Amino acid sequence: MDDDRSGNDRPVVGLLGATGITGRTALAHLVERAAAEGAGVVVGARDPGAVRALCARRGLPEPEILRTDIADDASLRAFVRRADVVVDLAGPYTRLAPPVLAACVAEGASYLDLTGETALSRRTDRDLHEPARAAGIALVHTAGFEALPADVLVDAARRHAAARGEVLRSADLVTSVRTPSGAGFSDAVSGGTLRSLVEILRDRDPVRLDDPAARTPGPLAGSVRRTSPLRLRARTAGGRVLAPMSPLAAINPPVVHRTQALSPVPGAAAHPLLFREAVDLGPAGGTAGLLRRAAAHASAAGQALTGLAVRLPHPVRERLAGVLERVLPAAGTGPEGDVLTGWSWRTRGSFTTHEGSAFAGVLEAEGNPGYGTTPWLTVELALRLALRGVPAPARGSTTPALALDGDLEALRPARVRITVG
Repeated sequence: MDDDRSGNDRPVVGLLGATGITGRTALAHLVERAAAEGAGVVVGARDPGAVRALCARRGLPEPEILRTDIADDASLRAFVRRADVVVDLAGPYTRLAPPVLAACVAEGASYLDLTGETALSRRTDRDLHEPARAAGIALVHTAGFEALPADVLVDAARRHAAARGEVLRSADLVTSVRTPSGAGFSDAVSGGTLRSLVEILRDRDPVRLDDPAARTPGPLAGSVRRTSPLRLRARTAGGRVLAPMSPLAAINPPVVHRTQALSPVPGAAAHPLLFREAVDLGPAGGTAGLLRRAAAHASAAGQALTGLAVRLPHPVRERLAGVLERVLPAAGTGPEGDVLTGWSWRTRGSFTTHEGSAFAGVLEAEGNPGYGTTPWLTVELALRLALRGVPAPARGSTTPALALDGDLEALRPARVRITVG
């Protein structure tokens, strides 16, 4: 390994996919925050001129830019050698991430992405966990709105319980989003997230979408499936309509349960976690409540049908994926400008311990979940890894919470605040 980092006088974060809708926000946040923290930035792009033009349009300081083609191993390796941590925003990940992951392991750079494609994450767990751990790096999938907030909030509760000499037993999360007037579903979920559905259908080695233990290692997996099955149900609680987590309830549980299994927190790995989450659609009363309940049931039914579709023969799934590819928004595209202002969201958690205690926690965030919070969170986690190194429990194929290592203050520049207890 010819390490180009030896000449670095500061940690460097690399970025792929800088000209996409999420990448543009990530680039702006990264160059500002890296300058404030004394870190460097290198951008890999097939067309360096497009990145320079983007920086000029947005008035951004121009970072180091390397001509990089994911399909060209030499240029990809040259880019990875310049970075301590690589943020990969170039999806779809099932097709495009494997060479980047391989280059990061070979060159000793940590890796973060936004994939919701659990089959890819499971293959990383299986094939790259030990090589990455030996290299002392972290490979972190699903490090945006899916599944970082849920994973980190549950981990904060786990650590809070441990500080009291107790072991976390259950976590029940409910997320609510405050949207500006005129905003719709497509303004809250990125095109890349929806495109993950296409890749899930196309995968020749798919993960069952009702398997919460898809990424849980060892014998704990069976206990997770028995203790915390994924249930796609619409329900009403406290006068509010709750729907399965959107856009796909199957994304977060495998991440949360992997953190539980690999956690250094005393007692965590010995006990499966009872985990449940939902999205709050609003009050259940009146005509509007009836419509919300209908929407919640429609979401549950649609996700259940997606789960059934994943079990179909591959040729059938390939045809379904082709249909979705024609109607869903493209990865890297989405709304910009005024439609993204005025958003905020909150995840409330109710927690219990094996010792019988109960307590609450809350994650409060400003910004659009898909197009604001997601790139901010990913950049902040990348900066933490670059500046402070990889915590020992996070080496290998890991999770956002293990990589963050309980440092909740690191998320404040992403406009995210977490309190527990």
